[in-house]
Amino acid sequence: MFSGGKFTKYELHPRVLEAVEALGFKEPTMVQEKVIPLFLQKKNLIVEAPTGTGKTVAYGFPLITRLDLQKNSTQALIMVPSRELAIQIETMLRSFFVGPQLKIAAVYGGVPMEEGLAAIKSGAHILIVVPGRLKDLMFQHKWDYLWRDIRFLIIDEGDKLLEQGFQKDFDDIRQHIRDRVQIGFFSATISKDAELMMRERYTHVKLIRMKPKDLLKTLTFYEIKAREGQREAYLVGLLEQYKISQALIFAGRRETVLTLTGFLRNCGYRAESFYGNQEQKERDQIMQRFKDGHIDFLVASDLAARGIDIPALPAVINLSMPEEYDFYLHRVGRTGRAGNIGKVYNILVSDMERVFLHNHHRLLGMPLKDMAVKPLDKSLVEVAEADRWTKFHLSRGKQDKLRKGDIVGFFTSAGISADDIGTITLYDSYTIVDLPRRALSLLEKLSDPLVIKGKTTKIRKYSVNEQDNRARAMHKLKQDRRNKRPWSKSP
Repeated sequence: MFSGGKFTKYELHPRVLEAVEALGFKEPTMVQEKVIPLFLQKKNLIVEAPTGTGKTVAYGFPLITRLDLQKNSTQALIMVPSRELAIQIETMLRSFFVGPQLKIAAVYGGVPMEEGLAAIKSGAHILIVVPGRLKDLMFQHKWDYLWRDIRFLIIDEGDKLLEQGFQKDFDDIRQHIRDRVQIGFFSATISKDAELMMRERYTHVKLIRMKPKDLLKTLTFYEIKAREGQREAYLVGLLEQYKISQALIFAGRRETVLTLTGFLRNCGYRAESFYGNQEQKERDQIMQRFKDGHIDFLVASDLAARGIDIPALPAVINLSMPEEYDFYLHRVGRTGRAGNIGKVYNILVSDMERVFLHNHHRLLGMPLKDMAVKPLDKSLVEVAEADRWTKFHLSRGKQDKLRKGDIVGFFTSAGISADDIGTITLYDSYTIVDLPRRALSLLEKLSDPLVIKGKTTKIRKYSVNEQDNRARAMHKLKQDRRNKRPWSKSP
């Protein structure tokens, strides 16, 4: 007999309570205490609570409980701003139920359209969607059967969706759904415009606003004063002196992210870059390696600040300071999740950065601790900065039956250490590999032709501009597809 911990006080589905025990949940968080009973009472909710405080559980447990699992039809629609968040929520919701009866599917970009069509046709009880991709698919079909049984509409990370011009997409999709649907709008921050938008469209909405101070109490925040031009040296000093073994490092712009990744790898750390305009497949692989412990330090832009769930991440390091309080909250919420202890280190070099940080903490209502750090020796910094991180393009891929082991074997035979080989992303007709810049000179010494697995292979540097151009071309293709076809409406 399973216990279900303190969650047994709610009338949750027995299979949900069984999952509670399997997941090791002992008691509800503050957000869950407030949301679960109201959701079960069929209340419309707007919920503001910081990242990492258990919002997915708060709506996931009662949502699954209220589904009719005997029906093979979609009863709940969850809207999210990104593919990463869609995948994360899909994985989490599956873990909230023991047994095969619950069906969940997701619709997002970055994969063939056929996969989205299959997800819609599957009749999953819960359908998680990125609105733009759902609209692309709706151009092709009316999907009358999709809308027929939807009784729950959840908007997760709603503030981010509004930033992306979500309001029109929301209204276009909403017109297909019954008026008496139960609504839940969840986000780490909720603007007055977002609240007004929801209240204009749904009546009797209850607002729940949780104070970050109460929910981030497992975090400790540190302020590290660094000298101008020595930010990286202080970062390595911090990692060494305080024995930090894993962290998510926010470094601002993409160029800084790439440079810092190379710097850390040259200092002997297993580090990778994570930023916008990386191809989706590459980002997925990098994030999985980080979660699995094959990467120690993930150097990220603010792309990683939302929708990424890294269990028991011990630390976040801010090597750049966001001006906006919301961005700071989303960053620090990556650590100390689900009641775990977390630490946030802020490395500052300018007075303006200190003003931003102290303003954020004035709003947060939580103290900052001064931390003394001895920077890495200047001569070692110069050595580490000598070789940056570079992407290489290989003219062979999956269709050539190429495997990662073949690529690692080729590069190690060329004199490149296996520890210096970063993410390898295999596509159908080509492969992208992250390597130190010095690898180019080693490869140039090899006699032509270069052969991998018995096939002649061309290898060249893959510039960031190429990556940008590819991302822009894909975005333009999607926009053109949308603009060419009228919006299909159900009669």
